[in-house]
This record gives sequence, C-alpha cells and structure tokens, in this order.
Amino acid sequence: MKVVIVGAGHNGLVASAILAKKGFNVTVLEANEKIGGMTDTIEVKGVRISRASYVLGLMPEFLVEEFKIPLVKGDVFQTFFVNNKVIPFWRDEKKRREEMVKVGETKYPEFEELILNFKKLMEEKFTYVDKPPSKDEVLEEAEKKGLEVFITTSAKKFLSEYISEDYHYFFIYHGMERAPAYVIAYYFSPSWALVRGGMGTVAERIAEYAISYGAEIRTGVKVVDLVEKGDRIVGVVTSDGKIIDADVVVISTSPLVFSDYLGIKLELDYAGWKKYNAILSEYPKFPQQLKGFEYSLIDTEFGEVIFPSILDDSRGGIVIESMADIDELENIFQGLRKNIIYLEELNSRNAEKIYNLPFGNLNHLPMTSNFLFDKRLGYKTKYDNVYLASAGTYPGGQVTGIPGYNVANLIIKTYQR
Repeated sequence: MKVVIVGAGHNGLVASAILAKKGFNVTVLEANEKIGGMTDTIEVKGVRISRASYVLGLMPEFLVEEFKIPLVKGDVFQTFFVNNKVIPFWRDEKKRREEMVKVGETKYPEFEELILNFKKLMEEKFTYVDKPPSKDEVLEEAEKKGLEVFITTSAKKFLSEYISEDYHYFFIYHGMERAPAYVIAYYFSPSWALVRGGMGTVAERIAEYAISYGAEIRTGVKVVDLVEKGDRIVGVVTSDGKIIDADVVVISTSPLVFSDYLGIKLELDYAGWKKYNAILSEYPKFPQQLKGFEYSLIDTEFGEVIFPSILDDSRGGIVIESMADIDELENIFQGLRKNIIYLEELNSRNAEKIYNLPFGNLNHLPMTSNFLFDKRLGYKTKYDNVYLASAGTYPGGQVTGIPGYNVANLIIKTYQR
C-alpha cells in the first residue's frame, strides 16, 4: 500500500518512520529544498543556528529514544530573571520546588503537583488517540481526580491563585490568558533541552530512521493539488504537473494549505511574535546574578533567550537565539549589540514564506479556547483515505511528534487488519 506524505516537517517524518517500519510503501514530498520544516538548523559563516524552534521538551521520551535524538542538558533547564532576581528551575523536582519557596512562592509546590498530576492523566487517557477528546470528556476524567480546574478555570485565574504576577508569563505565552488552565499544563515540562547541532538534527535523525526502513524522502517537490475520484483522493499533483499515485495521503503541512479540499474556512491574524538569531564575536557580559546559569534558557521580562553554544560545542561559533528584542536584552547583557556579526529576525510574515506557513502561526492554529480539544482539527478528513498530521491537529503546537505518531498508528489500525 502506497502512502504519500505531504510535508517533511517533524510530524510528517515521524509518520513516515512508523509506517515504513510497518512495511508501508512511503513517499514523503517536501516543497522546500531541505527537510524539517520549523525543526530547522541553518548554517551561517560555518555556525549552526536553530532558526525557528530552538529547544525540545514536549516530544515523548520514547520517540526521542527511538530516533536517537541527541539531547544536551544542564542541571538547570530554565532560569527566571526578573527585577534582578534569579530563580533557577532545576531538573531535580525537589530542588526546583525548594527554590521557588525560597523566593516567596510558597504555593508553588501545590501548583506544580496539580500540573504534573493533570499531565499524567492526559498522557494516560487522552494523548495517544484516534481522535481529539471533547472538552466534556476531559472534564469528566479530571473531576474524578480533583483536577477540573484545568478545564473550568482560565489560565490567568489559575496562575493568580498560585504564582506572583511577575512570573505568569514564564508559564504561558501572551494571548493565552483566557484559555483554560490546560495550556499551562500543556507547555510545562522539566525536560526542555537543546538538541546537539541545532533543531535540524531532530528531522535528520527521524529521516535517517525512516529511510533505513525504505521510505523515500523527496525535497524540492511541491504538491499543488490533489487528485479526487469519488470520495477518495487517488494521487497528488506536483508543481511540475506530475501526478503521484497514492492509496493513502497524509497532509502534514499546515492544514490551511489545503483548506479548500478540507473544508476549512479560517481567517487568522498574523501573530506578533519575533525571534532573533545572532552570531557573536564574543559573549556579552552576564549579570553577576546569572553566574553558573548562563547555559540555561533564561526567561527575562523581555522574553526568552538562550546561548546554546555554551552547552553545545558542535555549533561552530557563539550563538544567541532569542524571543526578546536584542536592543532590550542589551539592558541585561552588556556589550551584546556590539558583538553581533550576524543577525536575523524571523517573524510571522517571513516565516510564512520560508516555511509555507499560512499566517505565520508557529502552532499552525492558535492554542486558544477556539482551537483546543475537539475544536482543534482531528486526524481524519471527509475523504476516507486522507489524514492530517501537523501541529494544527490535536493535541497542538510545538515539536511533539504526537500527531504524526497518532496518524501512523491510525493508518496501521485501519489498513493492516
């Protein structure tokens, strides 16, 4: 049986790897000249930069191990730095909780315990599924364990009960305040880590695995149309007019790319995010308070910033990757601006062009109330043999591989009975 996967982002590659291992004839078609989508390493002046996504933390451990993705970790994975106060977020749970209590966040241990219990519930019942659960289904199970707050309470209200306002945006992104507290648990992970060589290594390792089982991955091949026959899609049309036959089609691009076929009518706003990638001639001066934590993901009042080259010696130079404006960071890291020898700003407008990403939304669809649970797209479409597998599907954004994994297993279940 021939499966054509449209898009070689990490979810498409995960699906290709699992299906190829099960003996399916798998072809992956990628419009760009390189694989990975936003799990992307670019090389500038011999220096490797994670261009879009830059840390890995939400991909299930069994997938990381299966694909042998090399992680680079420090004892502290994240450091809060606001109002000249430093709070290291240790990987060790006991140390992490003690640190928060020490700075006056006395309700933090209870806050984290609730989050971890809810994440465990979601993993056990609602992560590896054939279709998105409804909000009511999740609520019913959450109520049994006293965790309904994640469904019934807004993120802002839940945070206000447990955490000082100065630290709210260390746990959610701007724009998610009114979403259910579910989003706090979704993004929370003590497993955040760098990937050796940059995030492009994620795609490379998964692709190597898929190819080892016979998958074909073709870059520079843009799918512009689908070949419809009755209630099925029997092939895809590429930009050079060629038709590639398929028994099953998996669309792992943003679902908005094929919105007409899928009956999706959405008009989103361009997101306001910006990411700055820079190569430095030397490291700037770090504040004394951050001494010993320079390698971690540093959460500042201006946004996140990391100097990945401190831990990852494969980068080939001094790198900074930041969701905070470089000029604002100069207030914290003295000499930063004068040390820059290369600077790129990635934003929703140019990401749309680089990654074929409608509206430049990093999660394909926003992680807000209108796009959670069964309000997010599922894996099946109106065509019996066409599936969706991207961050625009359940459970949502970031580099997780879960949609690709779920779709592959759904196809296996359907066609290998």
